[in-house]
Amino acid sequence: MRRKTFSTIFTLGITAGLLASCGSGESVDQQDSDQQEGVQSADAYAGVVKTSIYVKGYEGGPGVPKLIIELEDAVDSVDPSGWQVMTAGSERTVTDVYTSDENGNPQENSNFIAIDMETGFNDETFSVIGSPFTYNTTTSMNEWSPAYEVAIAAPSITIKDETYSLSITENAVNNRISPDTDLFAARGTFSGSYVNPLTDQEEEVTLSTAAYEPEGLAEGEANPLVIWLHGQGEGGTDPDIAILGNEVSALAKEEIQSYFKTDDVTGAYVLAVQAPTYWMDEGDGTNGNGSGISRYTEILMDTINDYVAAHPDVDTDRIYLGGCSNGGYMTMNMVIQYPEYFAAAYPVCEAYAYYEYERNSDGTYVKTNDEATGTSSFVKTEQVWFTAEKIQAIKDLPIWLVQSADDPVVIPANYMLPTYQALIQAGAENTWMSYYETVEGTDSPGTTYLGHFSWIYLFNNQVTGVQDKEAIAAAADTETFGSEPSNAAGGGTAAATVGETTYTNIFEWLNAQSR
Repeated sequence: MRRKTFSTIFTLGITAGLLASCGSGESVDQQDSDQQEGVQSADAYAGVVKTSIYVKGYEGGPGVPKLIIELEDAVDSVDPSGWQVMTAGSERTVTDVYTSDENGNPQENSNFIAIDMETGFNDETFSVIGSPFTYNTTTSMNEWSPAYEVAIAAPSITIKDETYSLSITENAVNNRISPDTDLFAARGTFSGSYVNPLTDQEEEVTLSTAAYEPEGLAEGEANPLVIWLHGQGEGGTDPDIAILGNEVSALAKEEIQSYFKTDDVTGAYVLAVQAPTYWMDEGDGTNGNGSGISRYTEILMDTINDYVAAHPDVDTDRIYLGGCSNGGYMTMNMVIQYPEYFAAAYPVCEAYAYYEYERNSDGTYVKTNDEATGTSSFVKTEQVWFTAEKIQAIKDLPIWLVQSADDPVVIPANYMLPTYQALIQAGAENTWMSYYETVEGTDSPGTTYLGHFSWIYLFNNQVTGVQDKEAIAAAADTETFGSEPSNAAGGGTAAATVGETTYTNIFEWLNAQSR
């Protein structure tokens, strides 16, 4: 059988392994003879059908911890030693190789081989090693990589009592298996005609949706609905991007689902809604700074209403809205516009600005350019955007905010901190804030993420402590606003207590909220 073309590094690796197996006392002729015999007994297998990537959501975004090779023939056995793998240009550490079913679950006498690999976070790219996403610097959005090359070299698999080697090079970007996105099996879109807030012209707008719908939620029962709004990088028309970009799948898994209870029924619907651009898009297709009205305000409300109407077992008194960054902005925007609709809100690193920003005559924002860094920034004014009227509109709505103090993207002193202080000073009682020093993960112990990644604490079910309301209400400091960020205390040393009930974490609290 002919060996498929493979990269030099893997071809050399296999050759070196064969040579190393020869005894040092053998003659050159004997070594050559043994080598030839080894190569002859491990001809390259020619019946590879395809190679699929197994995509999983991690703290730092999507990763590929597993490859699944489909063969024409059933595999008797596979030797896990000596396997060499590269994905998307990154050399991967192989931890196990075994026969499996088509989804990568162990199975004997199968036409599939699964390869388990270590994953980790790349601090330079701010992404998981071997990520299938590419960040488009022009659109500021994540996309599926146009090519995801998988290169595999294996010295030994056994098929029908014959030993073969494997040599594979394949673009597997469109061969994807993802149990995380499969959880959100209900997919849809909602379209309509709406007035653009910047141009005052009507435009056709479409939002994409993906929903997790637990089988145990019986129609006719009153079940909670948890809504998630993505960040800046997860816009577009493919909800898989929104689900994997921020590990949203955690909301659909047992650890978090178990907090939502209705009588003897456990679980909640989870609806992820995706904007085609950015939630902070005010009408010109660009990402704003959180001090304006989103062009998607009305259609998002209509999209939610449409989903609720199609699911009469949703408890309209228990609809919870949250999101991160851009989605945190949209969460605050929506509860301000529709303060009577939602039972509670859980914004993370929310980007709804406390102050207004300078605008050009056409309504777009003034930007200043930093030639040294090649970046631009908006120009903040001292005029308050999060006005007293907006505070009054939402002060009685249960809200739990989450952020890290070292967030370099959404500066807390310009967003969450003054907003939270204003809410507390206005008499908000069931309003809480978890505030961290840094963002520490659990996927890769010892990893400190960019401070903006505070949604990691939410999806890891680690939001437990809250800040001292009295200290914040009395504070005159406009940098800390009386806050004391704490990683060790889960966001703060105080506890979220409503009446006589103290809640141990944000999801326990969320489940208890009702209009």
